[in-house]
Amino acid sequence: MSASVRGRVWLERLTGGARPIGGLPPSVLAADASIDGHAVRAIAVVPDLNGRFARARNGEMGIDEGFGVAAAVRGTPADSAILAIVDVPGQAFGTREEAVGLQRALAASTAAYIRARRGGHPVLTLVVGKAISGAFLAHGLQGGWIGALDVGDIEIHVMSEAAVARVTRMERDDLIRVAKEIPATARDIRTFATFGAIDRIFSVGDPDAPSDAEVNEVVRALAEVLRTPELGRRNPVDRLNAPAALQTRTLARRVRSALQAQWDA
Repeated sequence: MSASVRGRVWLERLTGGARPIGGLPPSVLAADASIDGHAVRAIAVVPDLNGRFARARNGEMGIDEGFGVAAAVRGTPADSAILAIVDVPGQAFGTREEAVGLQRALAASTAAYIRARRGGHPVLTLVVGKAISGAFLAHGLQGGWIGALDVGDIEIHVMSEAAVARVTRMERDDLIRVAKEIPATARDIRTFATFGAIDRIFSVGDPDAPSDAEVNEVVRALAEVLRTPELGRRNPVDRLNAPAALQTRTLARRVRSALQAQWDA
């Protein structure tokens, strides 16, 4: 797997090249900047080809990344919003990671985002690359507002296409056919948006080298959200009530309603 530089590129462009804060693993970047007069801490997980865990050297969420993101979120200044910039190809699947406590590291990151949002920090997410499985759960999915680039190589799913192909022993053409018949198995950004999970999609020519106009469009959208901070503090479960979800997630809504009725009985 080739290491993607997209998370680093977008963090640097959106923060105006602000100096990253210290004390974090090399694979976790965090920088404080101002967007439209609003203080923002941007956080991204990036490849570290010299990382101590081999299975987390290409931008995956591993031990260091989970605890590193948690530290960056917990250290956010009191008046700052948080921007999670997401390009994560999955969690670090390795026996050492599992033995050391990968689940604890990813839980720490997830919990940090939840506490920050409940504590008053608007949490925004921008998906610029892959957003796979436990990595997205731990870094990005807790955002009250989620934007994404309209790029063909973005994957958002519980498993990467390559992993699904190995498990199911299906050819790529078959996976594409099934995705057209069952949207929940698709992994492109536009299909994901039909479930009410995406608030804004941005057109970008080259996501690895965005133009000034493309970056400014994202900045303007972030500024608009920051002027309405309650958008960034929305609970992710509220996406079930998004206009798109009212059409595509009717069964999920019925199941949750039935469970809630039983719980309240």
